[in-house]
Amino acid sequence: MASPRPTPEAVRLSAAVDAAAVRLAALRAEVQRAETAEALARLRLGEALAEALGARAVAEARLRASQFDRYRAAAFAPRRPDRRNRLRRLAEKMLARLGAPGRALVRARAALGEGAALFDAAHYRRAAPEPVGADPLAHYLTWGGDARLSPHPLFDSRFYAARNAADLARTGLTPLDHFLREGAADGRDPHPLFSLEWYVSQAPELAATGENPVLHYLRTGASRGLSPHPLFDPDWAGGDLVGYLTEGWRRGASPHPLFDPAWRRESGLDDCETEPLTRFVLTAHDTLESPGPCFNSRTYVEARGAALDPSKDPLSDYLAGGAWAILGPEGLHPALALLDDPEAIRSGLTPAEALARRLRTP
Repeated sequence: MASPRPTPEAVRLSAAVDAAAVRLAALRAEVQRAETAEALARLRLGEALAEALGARAVAEARLRASQFDRYRAAAFAPRRPDRRNRLRRLAEKMLARLGAPGRALVRARAALGEGAALFDAAHYRRAAPEPVGADPLAHYLTWGGDARLSPHPLFDSRFYAARNAADLARTGLTPLDHFLREGAADGRDPHPLFSLEWYVSQAPELAATGENPVLHYLRTGASRGLSPHPLFDPDWAGGDLVGYLTEGWRRGASPHPLFDPAWRRESGLDDCETEPLTRFVLTAHDTLESPGPCFNSRTYVEARGAALDPSKDPLSDYLAGGAWAILGPEGLHPALALLDDPEAIRSGLTPAEALARRLRTP
């Protein structure tokens, strides 16, 4: 039996369905082309953004170096070279045993001047392994300095001595005295968390005055919210570096959005007995431990390759410009994540910083 002939209405309906299917296919193809074009545009924009931000990081590094050179030139003139031979050290110890008058002579001979602000008697007493007596400064000048005891939270004697051993042997000076007389003018850092170059870049007046940057920080820089190190953000930490080193870290204060003390303790990287950021800065280049969940040191080092700065920990290298020179695991640049965050771009935040700030509160 023959099939019934379709009615004219059915024919028109079928033709309409076929036409709609063709239009839908064409629309889908157009959408796919548009999405592909948008993805390519975003990719090119991300690459251009990374290139621009990388160029800015290079320019900022050059500016810091230039400003630091000007500071050292200004600081060179007022330096006060001195030597402290074995005979003089013996004489100081003998004077210290003569009581208050002898200790006063020891202090006068050291002539620390404004540099006395870098001697914190309470901090020194806590750092000393035994009682220091009634005159902590005289004790440091005659005994503690040679034993590499630290006189102030911002001056790590062992760190400074390890990096300036030849000069200390040549002059016989205590680490603090050498730093005040010569080291600061030469740009020698006093503490793992106090980068003179980084600090001077925020205080342009030092390029003219040559003032000791650490004394400047204690006098005015801390109250102005200046940062002594790339990994220390005073606003995020809720205070200055002295406060962080003495009490803040014990309360769990986070010094930087990408450095998460609680996460590190839970991961077994830190304990409650040692200040964590200093240890990270000194050891992470070798251990490749991560500062927090938003930055994987090992992955970054593998991506950075031979371009990694051997003088920096992985996170400091990343923040100094490495962020703009690497690709993600899919071959895409991490700067793509910033395209929808113009405020992060204006602020100069790296992708990892922007992510950490969204996920964490200080």
